[in-house]
Amino acid sequence: MHHIYSLLPLRDAARAACVSHGFLLFWRCYSNLTFNVSILGLARKKSEDWGIFLIDIVDRILRNHSGNGVEALDLCLLSCENIDPSYLDRWLQIAVRSGIKEVKLEMSNFMKKKYSFPCSIFSDDAAASSIRSLCLSACIFRPTTTLGCLRRLNALSLFSVQITDEGLGHLLSKSFALQQLFIFRCNAIICLKIPSMLQQLKLLTIKLCEKLQVVEINAPRLSSFHFDGALVKISVVDPSPLRDVYFSSPRPSRMLSYACTRLPSITRNVRSLTLVSSDEDVNIPMLHSKFPRLKKLEIYIKRPQAVLSLISFLDASPALDSFILHVDGNFVRPDSVVGGENAADDPRWKPQCRHDFLRQVRIIGFCSEKNQVQFVIYILESTPRLDSITLDTTLLSGRMCDINGKSTKMKRRCAMMTEGCVAEAHRAVKVANRYIAGRVPSGVRFQVLEPCSQCHVHTRSRWYYYGLC
Repeated sequence: MHHIYSLLPLRDAARAACVSHGFLLFWRCYSNLTFNVSILGLARKKSEDWGIFLIDIVDRILRNHSGNGVEALDLCLLSCENIDPSYLDRWLQIAVRSGIKEVKLEMSNFMKKKYSFPCSIFSDDAAASSIRSLCLSACIFRPTTTLGCLRRLNALSLFSVQITDEGLGHLLSKSFALQQLFIFRCNAIICLKIPSMLQQLKLLTIKLCEKLQVVEINAPRLSSFHFDGALVKISVVDPSPLRDVYFSSPRPSRMLSYACTRLPSITRNVRSLTLVSSDEDVNIPMLHSKFPRLKKLEIYIKRPQAVLSLISFLDASPALDSFILHVDGNFVRPDSVVGGENAADDPRWKPQCRHDFLRQVRIIGFCSEKNQVQFVIYILESTPRLDSITLDTTLLSGRMCDINGKSTKMKRRCAMMTEGCVAEAHRAVKVANRYIAGRVPSGVRFQVLEPCSQCHVHTRSRWYYYGLC
């Protein structure tokens, strides 16, 4: 019965405890303590009152809880901008004991004074040795040498946490079983060192850490590395296990140039590579090294004029099977649009390499820009085993609806396009049919996707929704 009771949602478990003495005893040992506005039924109240009610309800529940049997504590306190730290200290002391497996604390970024997470709760080896997942948001965390051994911790996420290089070093040194590490907007970190003792670490994600300058990776089994932020010095002692790499930069930073000169040294065994460039020069340096085992390449660029420079990425990937390109159609220059019978021909871009294993190509944001047309022709002429090529004239996010205008991604309708973007999309369809369709070899599946007639709605603000036909 205790096990069955533990499977009830929190509100149902609380109701059951009101009508049965036996269930009341179970309630005082309830294992999955998840508190947020929705679960506590506060959504119908005024939003400015959420914080007051949430603190009161959580405090009463935890004061009546024995503290035994808690496996998960999830505190979502985004609406509690003025919460007294003593409440949080008391709640953590009650719930974080031997047997705790998951702790998640989500605070508001708008608090006048950041809450300092008490590392002392993990000084007890009983609690420290049972924790498997730790997620902290918008607080201060200062681990020291007194931290207990987190021998079962396999997932660590830090969102907007004030933690220093030294503090993170102490934390990682006690987390031998760590498999996933996510660091987001931790702006006090300058030099991030991933020690060799993290033998089980498989996934490392670093996002938007403004002061970060150096990343040193010694984890011997790291297979996925995702980085989003200003480009910094990155070293990987043994890059051979890496299979999946993602690089993105939100600022103009010559991401693709960085990829050409810096990445080959750490990506020689990578199977999947994603590059997101917020801005880039038209002329990207040639790649002098290879990605010998790369199977999937996905690139996001803003300027269609830079697309021909991507040929060097294809030439450097002899085993490439799938290529996806996202282009921002808002940056099309009027003087670069295709025109004339032979406008798509350019002897400078005749194939120099054959891409014998490339089978699938998709370009999202295809437009009437001359370089894009030449790029597609280059692929058609250099890829003897091509199975399919899709030219999607919608914007960077790609399709949201199927052919009937029905949502295909998380029940979302098609995103919006300006009137000018819709006109460019229709122009791109005509260009594709005129200059490309006739060059597609027989047996290759060729698709040109245009704005969807179901989601294509003209509104007062002169925006359109886009999808697919």
